[in-house]
Amino acid sequence: MKHRCDIWRVAEQCGVRLVDPDAHAWRQRRPRECFAKKTLKKIGQRHGEAHLALTLRLIVETYGNAAELYSETIQAVSSLVANPAVEARGGALFEQFDLISLAEIRHQARQLALGLPLAHVMRVLLAVRLADGIVAGDRRAA
Repeated sequence: MKHRCDIWRVAEQCGVRLVDPDAHAWRQRRPRECFAKKTLKKIGQRHGEAHLALTLRLIVETYGNAAELYSETIQAVSSLVANPAVEARGGALFEQFDLISLAEIRHQARQLALGLPLAHVMRVLLAVRLADGIVAGDRRAA
């Protein structure tokens, strides 16, 4: 079932500025600018506006990640958020993402991709980082 999704409204609520892909120049990417409107629409229709908003907020509202609104990054974060175990973390998820550099994850994924879609490799690397955060958090509690 496709959800109705107004990507412009969701982006505005999250403080994200949507820019036409034709205006894209890689050196001009600024924090909170997104050229991936088709990706946002696809995610919004599949999972709904609340999911899309959480995905965008995890990127733009966490430390050092506001300029990482690349299509593959958005897809990877969305895939993780779609997992009920990850979504149930609530505010702790933002704290964990504050400790993750999405630029570093993207760079590592490019080195490891080897013919796989970049978003898939990024999703695995993010999942490993989040799992490490859970283990580290459990150790601190013990």
